[in-house]
Amino acid sequence: MNSNFEYYKVFYYVAKYENLTKASSVLKTSQPAVTRTIHNLENELGCRLFTRSKSGMKLTPEGRTFYSYVSAGCAQFFKGENDLSNLISLENGTIYISATETALHCFLFRAMGEFNSIYPNVHFKILNNSTMDSVNAVKEGKVDLAFVSTDLQVNKPLRMKKLREYHEVLIGGSRYVELKGRKISLEELSAYPWISLTSEALTRKFLNNYFADHGLQFLPDMELATTDLILPAVRHNLGIGFVPEEFAEEEKKAENVFEIEVEEKLPTRNIILIYDTEYPQSIASKEFQKFLSSQKN
Repeated sequence: MNSNFEYYKVFYYVAKYENLTKASSVLKTSQPAVTRTIHNLENELGCRLFTRSKSGMKLTPEGRTFYSYVSAGCAQFFKGENDLSNLISLENGTIYISATETALHCFLFRAMGEFNSIYPNVHFKILNNSTMDSVNAVKEGKVDLAFVSTDLQVNKPLRMKKLREYHEVLIGGSRYVELKGRKISLEELSAYPWISLTSEALTRKFLNNYFADHGLQFLPDMELATTDLILPAVRHNLGIGFVPEEFAEEEKKAENVFEIEVEEKLPTRNIILIYDTEYPQSIASKEFQKFLSSQKN
């Protein structure tokens, strides 16, 4: 029989997840390649290992017997690989991340810098995505971790962990200096031109709800695609808008913009880590998660 460990590995993950797409994602190969491997293994063994159903790939009785042996063998191989990885991965490991702008600016850039001061040879590959695109990147196995800035619900095997709170502040430019130095009601402020994200953004929905909770409708005069565009638009006196506190620090110090005190408190928001509990994380990724858990923010 010519089967090698790669055949058994493919069989193991298809049996574990009962899903070709998930198995191919974990194995970092194509679904047709996984299907071919299973067919080749079945031909060599002379029996069917799986039956297809609407709910996925189900083991046949023969497949279940075979899995009991293969899973035990794989556990030993994976342990050996893992022990070896422990020795080398923090020397040249790579962590794949998808993150929103706010998560990057309010948390992740600092965390990555501090982690690299301990493990200078670990590399980060960053995708700057929306919240939902970041969640999907984890689901599809494109990244190890996602960092988002909006509370949301995720389904197993995904899990979320709150890392730190952050605050948004309302800012204005020199044209609206009459708003400086006093607390102002949201109703009064609603008469001013507003700058915000487009209606599809979760942050925009958060602000819509904030206004609605106070009996008002949020109708921004200017809609922008990304949060980092709000600050220069405010600086150029095109309106007022909310941005995360960290975004505005330098511009406030330079007195290019000022903070507007709002009577109705804006709810605190969270930076959230999302990961797949069934996705095999690299040692570098696991060590980064441990590092994040140890931080006091």
